[in-house]
Amino acid sequence: MFGLGLDIGYSGLKMTMGDLEGGFQNVKTLVLPVGAAPVSNCIESDNDTSDNRIPVTINGEPWYACIDPHYIMRDQRSLNYDYADTLQYEAIFKAALMLTERDEIDLLVTGLPVSQAKDEAMVEKLVQMMTGEHAVSARKTVTVKRVIVRPQPGAAFVRMVYQCADDKQMVRRIKEGQTVVVDPGFFSVDWVTIKGGGLLRETSGTSIRAMFRLIEQAAEAIRRDYGAGANIRTAIERALRAGEREVLANGEFIDLTPYLEAAADEVAPVALAAMKADMALQDNVADVLVLAGGGGHLYEKAAREIFQDCRYVVSFENAVTAISEGYWLIAQGIASQIQSNAA
Repeated sequence: MFGLGLDIGYSGLKMTMGDLEGGFQNVKTLVLPVGAAPVSNCIESDNDTSDNRIPVTINGEPWYACIDPHYIMRDQRSLNYDYADTLQYEAIFKAALMLTERDEIDLLVTGLPVSQAKDEAMVEKLVQMMTGEHAVSARKTVTVKRVIVRPQPGAAFVRMVYQCADDKQMVRRIKEGQTVVVDPGFFSVDWVTIKGGGLLRETSGTSIRAMFRLIEQAAEAIRRDYGAGANIRTAIERALRAGEREVLANGEFIDLTPYLEAAADEVAPVALAAMKADMALQDNVADVLVLAGGGGHLYEKAAREIFQDCRYVVSFENAVTAISEGYWLIAQGIASQIQSNAA
């Protein structure tokens, strides 16, 4: 069985794929930008060897997907809760199917922000959209046999459990205690509380004050200091996606760290205000705090202030791909169950 863990974010496509009967060490993970637009709206990039735009067909029209947004004229990405209904999302989805280099995908696991994952109608709509045969280009179709949709931060929890599998004390702490996962994405910050392996819906939610606002604030500060142009926001976004810490501003390479940290001091507490209110109504306890997403480290200070007594904070070597990897691990678990039942 072939599995695909698919994380289509507002800034990046993360996909983890491989044989579900094989080990996690054999999976392949890709990270690509989520710019997508009709070919007529895209700037040529003949001299940019890093540009790996993917041609797809949307409603019979040629599009480019997985293109860096700065190559799109009048980039108009959808920063709202209707993202999964947009043509951009469809284009990135089709590009992801093409990148698997498969004709069939046995099990695709993806997710939605927590607030949307609670809506059964919204989940079913996404399942219906992704399941079945898809014409990804004029001569290529890919069939997705089964789709599972989960709350996005829950996948980071699964990835964390896998990471800590050899630490018996941590495994016991996770099983018997309460784990809070914070996932700062480009548009929204999600959080889930998990106890005994089950998600506590009352203390799980979404805030729309996220990395986009943080990046905007950092970009404005850089403009003030260096007179940088309007493209500095895109440059910061690209650097975060690639795990880099410098950007080019008015001819100079500058360290992003102090600008991002200063912006995080203002944005992160506001973004987590709803989470703090939720926790205040409960017992305000986190035995384990998990920070996922490319901006997880920027939210650590604010998260620690909410859970001041938490001694165990877990992060990932590559936080950007933690959720797509968690989706694939969920797929592997489901496939194992299917095979056990068949036996």
